[in-house]
Amino acid sequence: MATTSSVSNTATTSTTATAQSTFLQLLTTQLKNQDPTQPMDANQFTQQLVQYSQVEQQIATNSKLDNMIAAFTGNQTTTSLGYLGKTVTYDASTVSPTSTGATWTFTPTQGGEYTVRIRDSSGVVVQEKKVTLTANQSSEYQWDGKRSDGQSMGTQPYTMELYSGTGAATTQVAVTHKGQVSAVDMSTGTPRVTVGALNIPLARILGIAL
Repeated sequence: MATTSSVSNTATTSTTATAQSTFLQLLTTQLKNQDPTQPMDANQFTQQLVQYSQVEQQIATNSKLDNMIAAFTGNQTTTSLGYLGKTVTYDASTVSPTSTGATWTFTPTQGGEYTVRIRDSSGVVVQEKKVTLTANQSSEYQWDGKRSDGQSMGTQPYTMELYSGTGAATTQVAVTHKGQVSAVDMSTGTPRVTVGALNIPLARILGIAL
């Protein structure tokens, strides 16, 4: 994305600069070839100078935008590289399942019985089950990609909700996981870090161990 924007803005700057050069040549030619006895109207000449000034301002603006985009991309890269080798806590609630289903990996802070609810992108619950988890231990919940009635679902993103307690005392628990960042991916223009087999956007990182 950043690369595309940079190329687009560079092309725009080049086009505007060409227009400025052409405009200046036309204005100079017009002044050279005007009839001395009937010179260009002062108002018309002023308007053309204003147009020339506007073209100059556009070129300067495009140049500044190019510099801002380059600086922003550089900052994203620098920030992403800072995660290398660090242990991060990230939001593990949403995944996009494959044809065989989906797997959520998370670390509950307290042990006991939990209720797992899986919702589709519209918020509809497609599965609900009870599970027993151990505190501070990496846990996996595997879903076969089917609703509770056995109907197969698509590969849209699904969100797992985790609830502790029973009845009115039920409390939703954040579905998070910890892992060490082994790589940084900038190929899509949006920084992502690799934790295990997952490619995680920076926006889903909740904390980092110093």
